[in-house]
Amino acid sequence: MKKYLRKIKHLRYTKRYISDLHWEIINTVVSASATGFHNGVDKHLENRGCLIRKYERRHRLLKF
Repeated sequence: MKKYLRKIKHLRYTKRYISDLHWEIINTVVSASATGFHNGVDKHLENRGCLIRKYERRHRLLKF
């Protein structure tokens, strides 16, 4: 039972983290469009995209 509850908690955490990353990307793009894109913003968005891929993969594996 403990393993099941731990898995459920981790599923919730990954789903919440993915959602937070999506919102962070949206906010970054909106603020960067007002101030102008530069190399740091591009790298930041690329890193967040990699994190989303990582946690979506983890989320898919946890469903089984």
